Amino acid sequence: MSTVSGTARRALVRTGRILRFAGYFVVRLAQANLVVAWEILTPGSRLIPGVVRVPLRAVTDIEVAAVALAVNLIPGTLTLRVTRQPAELSVHGMYAADPVAFRHEVTELEWRLLAALRPADHPEGNAADGDPAGGDPAGGGGGPRWRWRWR
Repeated sequence: MSTVSGTARRALVRTGRILRFAGYFVVRLAQANLVVAWEILTPGSRLIPGVVRVPLRAVTDIEVAAVALAVNLIPGTLTLRVTRQPAELSVHGMYAADPVAFRHEVTELEWRLLAALRPADHPEGNAADGDPAGGDPAGGGGGPRWRWRWR
């Protein structure tokens, strides 16, 4: 009896996380489309492109591929390179004036996606209700150190 209720609870939690990610992703997709459309329709250019390296919390090949694909689906961003050791993405952004803020956006997308993909009782945790990457994604606090470079 408790196994059924535990399984049902995990399924409900995971479904909620998937729906939460879907809502977040649709909003980000709409925002990015509006920004790119505005850039096309108005004179002048506000583009400040940049490339950042984003260390990943993703562990499996499926998680890494899902993060890379999600980044590619957002207009104005493109995954340039995926490395496995250490796990990181090199991401190009059309609007990357502040590399720390841009990296934070990609990190937030990753931890929300991982929360949706991973089981509710995943040993690495999901960060679904807390801080992404276990610390400040901008590089302060207990989180990992972030590296970036312009090309």
